[in-house]
Amino acid sequence: MFTAFIAAAVVAVFQGTLDSLVILAVFLPVLAGQSGNTGCQALAVALRGMTLGELKPGRDRTLIIKEALLGLANGALVGVTAGIGMHICAGMQPKPEDPTHIWAAEKAFQLAAITFVAMIGSCMISGLSGAFIPLTLKKLGADPATASSIFLTTATDVASMGIFLGLAAIFIR
Repeated sequence: MFTAFIAAAVVAVFQGTLDSLVILAVFLPVLAGQSGNTGCQALAVALRGMTLGELKPGRDRTLIIKEALLGLANGALVGVTAGIGMHICAGMQPKPEDPTHIWAAEKAFQLAAITFVAMIGSCMISGLSGAFIPLTLKKLGADPATASSIFLTTATDVASMGIFLGLAAIFIR
């Protein structure tokens, strides 16, 4: 439960951004879900390698790099789809009567680009985390099979929500 509050705190930091761009809330589960899937796949590969003895001593770095690169590739592929989805959703938003509030094609494109970049970043971090967390827990003497998932979920949620909302806070005005 404590780790869930960590992810909630990340969202709370960006409450003002969410208040001004409510559409971001629609895509939070998309980013968290996709990066979570990437992390779970990396975790499964790491745990399988540890359990079956396929992960030889000194090969930790190779596993971590491989899972980061797979996260990058997966993030780019699903990021394109999520970015297109964001562009369509942002373009369909009702235009407020307030003349200072501009929902132009430019803003829809910015949101799509932010979604794309956030998906890449969060999937890379999730891939890294999925490999790194069980290796670290094993070195600390904990059972990686039982303890990894809670840390992985926290890492993927914090990364996906933090990157996405952080980029939106920086680039969308």
